[in-house]
Amino acid sequence: MPTRTSTCTEKAKNSDTPCGGEIRASYIGPAPIIGALAQKGDVTFPASCQTCGKTYADVVSVPLTQAEIDLVGQRLSESTRQELLTTTTELAPGSFGVELTEERARDLASKAANLGLLVIAKKIRQELDGLTTQRRQP
Repeated sequence: MPTRTSTCTEKAKNSDTPCGGEIRASYIGPAPIIGALAQKGDVTFPASCQTCGKTYADVVSVPLTQAEIDLVGQRLSESTRQELLTTTTELAPGSFGVELTEERARDLASKAANLGLLVIAKKIRQELDGLTTQRRQP
């Protein structure tokens, strides 16, 4: 799931109605050439509205069990567990899809790995790898 919505929710400057423009998915492309200088490698372009240009964070949905969410509360912090619970969708009894922004998911994967929660870190990184693969597709 690249973004939470497919149409722009940004309010126009002189109006109370949302822009409503289509959001272009984030993608990976060649680095732009500026003057005679070219960066090496690829650049990730964020998801953005085609009309007004507002950028949107990509969202990943990570499948976690209730036990894994509880383990996050024990090893990381109770507030992190509560944060995860606020974005959950029950997939099956005891299994949840936790929605995180890409930045938050990377941070959580790193912290989980550092605290020995390798299974959780691996699940998050798999979803992030899927997002990267999706971005590379034309």
